[in-house]
Amino acid sequence: MSNKKQRQIRATLLAVGEGDTEEAFLKYLRSTYCSGNAGVSVTVMNAHGKGPGNVVGTAVGHLRMRAFDRALTLMDTDLEWMKKDREAARKNKIDLIGSTPCIEGLLLRLLGKPVPSQSVQCKKAMAQLTKVDLTDQGAYANLIPKARLDVARLDIPELDQLLRLLEGTL
Repeated sequence: MSNKKQRQIRATLLAVGEGDTEEAFLKYLRSTYCSGNAGVSVTVMNAHGKGPGNVVGTAVGHLRMRAFDRALTLMDTDLEWMKKDREAARKNKIDLIGSTPCIEGLLLRLLGKPVPSQSVQCKKAMAQLTKVDLTDQGAYANLIPKARLDVARLDIPELDQLLRLLEGTL
């Protein structure tokens, strides 16, 4: 008889962010919701901008190189998501999560602040409000602690969807 402890196999998730801020935010969420054996095993990738088509294409490319149980993209809604990109995501079972109009808009909502309709205004409002580097995942722990995320997810469906994917409950 072996006294070896059985290793638990965790589900895998590919999370592709549109840019540096999305990548940092996804890494913060991973460290908050998936540490230890909690949640799923998450690989975070950065699509380096260039619009929704590039973000979906980056996710599809990584799915071709490595097997993941699930995949998601976190991208802005300020540019139209083309039908071909939505179809490619559906075909490859990629969950598309939009931040309206941009990631800074989602962060403003998390902080309970009004969200301007234009991305440029959202970026300016976040810069004035926080004075932190949003591309640094460490900045989010004080800015948006887990308790705030848990409350905000009740009112922000895209945040709830994102967190449920990280927790492995979706």
